[in-house]
Amino acid sequence: MDLSIVHTIYRSFAGDRLSFLYSGLFHDEHTARLIALGEEFLGQNGADKGVRGKLAFIMVEMYQNIVRHRAGLASEVQEREGRSMFLLRSTPAQHEIVAINPIASADAENVKKELARLDGLDRDQMKQVFLLGLQNDARTQRGGAGLGLIEMARRSGHPLRHALSPLGTSHYLFALQALVGRNANWRSAPLDALSLHALVAELGISVLCRGNLTAGEQEVVLRMIERDLDEDRTRSDARSRAFLATMELVENLGTTGEGPMVFLGKVGAEVRMVLAAHLRADAVTRITKAVEEVNALDAPGSQRRYRDILLGRVEASDTIQLGLIELARRHSAPLRMAVAPDGFMVLEAVI
Repeated sequence: MDLSIVHTIYRSFAGDRLSFLYSGLFHDEHTARLIALGEEFLGQNGADKGVRGKLAFIMVEMYQNIVRHRAGLASEVQEREGRSMFLLRSTPAQHEIVAINPIASADAENVKKELARLDGLDRDQMKQVFLLGLQNDARTQRGGAGLGLIEMARRSGHPLRHALSPLGTSHYLFALQALVGRNANWRSAPLDALSLHALVAELGISVLCRGNLTAGEQEVVLRMIERDLDEDRTRSDARSRAFLATMELVENLGTTGEGPMVFLGKVGAEVRMVLAAHLRADAVTRITKAVEEVNALDAPGSQRRYRDILLGRVEASDTIQLGLIELARRHSAPLRMAVAPDGFMVLEAVI
């Protein structure tokens, strides 16, 4: 894993209290989990009922737009440069939500016209247009999407922003961005999201979270990991355990700055769990030593050490070793770690 690429992704979320990115299989059942994630974050930060309702509506509408309206592409394109992406960036005072979707060129023109029309309407006019649309018995699927745009713009209280990027000769990547929060100001642009999307496609990222997650937020992410990456549910336990082991590592290491970033990426048949965080010098020393010790164990030795630590038969040289063994024993590939001069660490495990 290229440390500079991971660092670029980490820095793209600067200033966020919570960053959550999803670019997986887009199961419909994840809609409820997104609502739970937003509720957990807002509950921790004392947001009022009005903000909670607006954020929940826009998150669901953005996610469902991807589920319902993304264009069909060849599988190799859909898994790479044409993949869909949902992004939530939150601070206690405001929230940016982004949806990126492949759409046909003809639909791109229609969406551009619809968004241009919305820019000239105030909230009352948007409400009237929305109600008239509901009364139209001849609504098409695309027309339904247009009503969703109107209601997102009206409820957020801020203009929607968008960008288009060519995808082959007959499609575009469509990035739609919404802002929620009183006195909120944009902190990024749709083109920033498209640049991030290119890195997500390169690394095959399915689920990413950045920040000091509460237990409730971790639970939501865990449930999405269990259901994602591929249709093979037999592997979900290993991936869930790897995520929990990574969260345990984070707690034991004591990260600094704006918290850790964890993501799961899949390229081909290989799934990788990646942890990135700023660490103090003593934490860098601890994890460097522990990774070397774990990588020196063969498969039987790793299993014995893991079992002995759990049963209290030996004293682990460090509390972080158990979590590293949990990650390492999932695959024959060694753990990989890189540390920048400023203490930014990236740990990668094939799971």
